Amino acid sequence: MNSNNNDLIVSMCSGLLNRKAISLKTNKLVNADDITKEDGPFYCPECLSDAIIRKCVEKDDHFAHKANLSSLFSNGETQLHKDCKNEILESLRNCFPEGKWEVERTIKAIKSKNYNEVVPDISGRINNKPIVIEVQRSFLNIEKIKKRTEEYRKRNISILWIVPIKQDLPTENFRPRLFEKFLHDMYFGKVYYWKRGNGSKVIPVHFDTAERYIPMTSFFDVEANEEVTFGGYTKKYKTIKIPNYLGKLLEIEKDFYVKEASKFQIETKEYEIPDRNIYRDKNKKWW
Repeated sequence: MNSNNNDLIVSMCSGLLNRKAISLKTNKLVNADDITKEDGPFYCPECLSDAIIRKCVEKDDHFAHKANLSSLFSNGETQLHKDCKNEILESLRNCFPEGKWEVERTIKAIKSKNYNEVVPDISGRINNKPIVIEVQRSFLNIEKIKKRTEEYRKRNISILWIVPIKQDLPTENFRPRLFEKFLHDMYFGKVYYWKRGNGSKVIPVHFDTAERYIPMTSFFDVEANEEVTFGGYTKKYKTIKIPNYLGKLLEIEKDFYVKEASKFQIETKEYEIPDRNIYRDKNKKWW
């Protein structure tokens, strides 16, 4: 995979594929071949997020989006993923000893009802209602999240998706991954993060809109024989958000409830949120 394609996947923006970015000093579009790092800072003309110049020896000079992502574990099951499951399991077993809580319980397929086999990370019952908790892995794309969510709905099981992180989210602008945006929509504007040592407590986060200030600059346009002025205004980022915290941790045992939710499509997004039974928190909007 070349670096441009990798940047496209991570940033979810194609604005830098033509190797051009906007100079914050001049508000002009510049080519990666014609500038150096000292000519920066730069930003993407499409999503407006910060861009960095990469001068290369074996490939073309190019721009890349400056990463500011949540600190997830890498592909595969890591110790963080295991710790998340085990800490939550222990807490739920202590609080609901009659709930038959287990890790990676196989729920067998029932062909006559079109039920496929599923193996949730954590499953059991709270007040006699079946609940599954899935600990998101970075390699699970939104289609797999949708399929699992729909499969649990067939069985009238409510699902809570949790995202384990190694470090706190950035306090200012950051770029949520596509699956984080999907979960944010699925849970009505919230993502539930988890850190080691939290037990069964999760961190609810809303993604606020972020804006970039475009500074005012002027230059003389020789062809038009006039001075041209740009900037002096703000524009909304397309892929960058500001994490908005509730200000407290939520306990899975007492701060959540079962909710049936209908599918919906957001016109500006390429995916549909499916019909689902979710386990969501009881708080009203704090943003």
